[in-house]
Amino acid sequence: MNDLENQLPRIFQCNLHRFYQRVIAPVLENLPEPVLREFVAANSINENLNLMAAQVDAHTHNEAAKAFVLALAGLFERQLRHWALHLLAPLHPREIYEGDFAKLLDRCLEVKKVDGSRDEMRKDLVQAYLVANVVRHGDGRTSKNLREIAPELWVYERSEYVDINAGPSPDSEQIRIRSRDVERYVHAGVRFWGRVDPLPMAVTDPPL
Repeated sequence: MNDLENQLPRIFQCNLHRFYQRVIAPVLENLPEPVLREFVAANSINENLNLMAAQVDAHTHNEAAKAFVLALAGLFERQLRHWALHLLAPLHPREIYEGDFAKLLDRCLEVKKVDGSRDEMRKDLVQAYLVANVVRHGDGRTSKNLREIAPELWVYERSEYVDINAGPSPDSEQIRIRSRDVERYVHAGVRFWGRVDPLPMAVTDPPL
């Protein structure tokens, strides 16, 4: 076990937590998820304008949440691969840099003897990775797989517009990421780093 292997989990946990507290949380707080009324025909121009404004707010919040998952997943993946270079030193570096994310995550959990099912930590980390791929690439195999394992990300009321396009939209454009999903993914990341942290006073379940 080398010194960097010991220190990196604490550093990465702090970096991930600060990114959430200083960047993500303030933005999402200023973009509250609107509560849209029942989808009915507007009785006046003002009612129609208010409804359209709420729809745009819903779309904007969803796009911001998706962008943050993309950033978070990318940050955590880079952290994991960096740490794995020290944790799994005998492996060829290319296997760590380019290998399957979920398999690498499982290997790290196995080596550190950490239960990935606790608090659904592993599930949320892999889901965030898949969401990020869908946000980046749109419809495809990942989008199809994610919809099968997490159909709740596509559930919303008719009035909760999450994509504003002319005509039918691809499935990937209709994914709905709420503030609680972003928090869930961040929590999984900081829990992971806390639970693999071998140093004294490791914080295994930090509040956000």
